[in-house]
Amino acid sequence: MRFLGWYTVVIAVLWIFVTEIMFVSDFAAYTGQTYSDYLATNPSFAEIYIITKKLIGIMLLVIGLMIILINEFAYRKGEKWSWFALLIAGGTAWGTFIGYKVFIEYIGVSMLTFAIGGGLFLVSIVLPAKEMLCK
Repeated sequence: MRFLGWYTVVIAVLWIFVTEIMFVSDFAAYTGQTYSDYLATNPSFAEIYIITKKLIGIMLLVIGLMIILINEFAYRKGEKWSWFALLIAGGTAWGTFIGYKVFIEYIGVSMLTFAIGGGLFLVSIVLPAKEMLCK
């Protein structure tokens, strides 16, 4: 679970600081235009697109930090509530991002980061479930 938290933080930092690089292919897949062409013709709307992606990155950063903190202070002690908290946090984050890619119908190379995150989340929430929930 700790690795999942740090993985989430790294992805979030990339979303915040290299947004244009990360979402150029998504933008082109969804709008049918390159981001640079759209930026030249509609600069305010293109900037709003980038700002919303950065805001999602900040949300993801908070979720990653929450995963790390819950893991360090409650999950490792076997507190049942922490399993449910991590289920909600991780399920919301990774489910939303995979759903986003499916919604815009862009299952490309960038989907790999979401698939890895979702897989890490499933493994780290399912493996200890019986032990955590049967106490």
